[in-house]
Amino acid sequence: MIIAHLTNDTRSLRACTLTCYSWYIAAVPHLHYCLLIGNPCNKNFCWPNPLQQKHILGLLPFVKIFWIRGVDPLFSPKSFHGDILHHFSALNHVQQLFIDNLDIPSFVPQIQRYFEHFLPTVQELCLRYPSGSPREIVFFVGSFEHLEDLCIICDRFSSQGEPVDDLTLIPPFTPPLRGSLRLISFRRVGLLRDMIDLFGGLRFRSMELWDVDGMPLLLNACAKTLETLRLWPTDPHGKWLFPKGVRISTDNSQVSSSLLDFDLSQNKLLQTLQIQVSPVGHGSPDVVSSFLNHTLSTVTSPGFFQVTAAYYWSDFLGVEPWRRPDQHLLREISEAERGREISRHRRLFEAFRGVHKIRDFRLQLCAAVWDPVGEYSMGILKEAVAEEKAKGGFDGFLSEPLVTCHPRRACW
Repeated sequence: MIIAHLTNDTRSLRACTLTCYSWYIAAVPHLHYCLLIGNPCNKNFCWPNPLQQKHILGLLPFVKIFWIRGVDPLFSPKSFHGDILHHFSALNHVQQLFIDNLDIPSFVPQIQRYFEHFLPTVQELCLRYPSGSPREIVFFVGSFEHLEDLCIICDRFSSQGEPVDDLTLIPPFTPPLRGSLRLISFRRVGLLRDMIDLFGGLRFRSMELWDVDGMPLLLNACAKTLETLRLWPTDPHGKWLFPKGVRISTDNSQVSSSLLDFDLSQNKLLQTLQIQVSPVGHGSPDVVSSFLNHTLSTVTSPGFFQVTAAYYWSDFLGVEPWRRPDQHLLREISEAERGREISRHRRLFEAFRGVHKIRDFRLQLCAAVWDPVGEYSMGILKEAVAEEKAKGGFDGFLSEPLVTCHPRRACW
């Protein structure tokens, strides 16, 4: 129970490992649950050095989150020289797998040889800048028989055409895919169609979509399962976000309108709409209000009850980034600055009040920040809510806004 309270405190966990053998056994899995490989600024973290070091110490079986980051130019079978494949196969308890620049065509003939130990255990897969045809990507995804969550991040500036497809590739499994789907800068509608056809439809309960082609196709495919949808008011692919050609005023010149409807009326299980907000800039009150007005007007789900507004570390005065995102620093601010900061957040509440008159919902304010600044961020939001409540700003709401913190843990 003591160790369970220290899972986010690396320094204390290291001290616990020096206490006695039983404390070492309890603490060491929490210290080595995550392995990140790939840091161009430090050769010690480049592939495959961390893998070899942890293999020597016998720590690879403790790894549950594995991230191969920034391999140059591509992560392919050529990356496995000498005993690297033997070390790689010791990662037999990984549940979350993240791979950058994966050259899927080079692995497709022998996926079992390189990824066999991952296939029965991985439940979350994230591919950033993968290369391959739609069928090859679907074949790779379909090799993980217990996969629940999927994330694909593409290069929004890439002009590469769609690769030639091999229609004979049939994925060996139909993974459950009942968790979350995250797509960023995604243009490959053909890949979505292949996933729907070869997996017998999609069953995601949560989706986060930013700059995505084929958004209506996804919403229709998950019409019977989708519960949580995360959208961005300043999506550069905004033509999918606003129905019937409605145009909103933003600073982003890439946001355009379209005659295509953005329709959530088929998603009868939708419960929560999540958006990113900011007291200034692209997430300002006018943008948020316009976005929510047009989005909520299409919701017909009887169970819909909550709008979650997510704040990030850059939205809070006094939070200063440092070398690592899990070590953001707080600088002292004066009482006058703190007052202005609270008023800055309160301006956003006007947008939610206006939309609430059209449709009832519970408002949740979520500080999606790194652990070191979580308490400070929640304190700012709670003070802003208290001031607004004292002035009757939330009269008529189902309840006063709920302020929560969703820690973002660094993967190293």
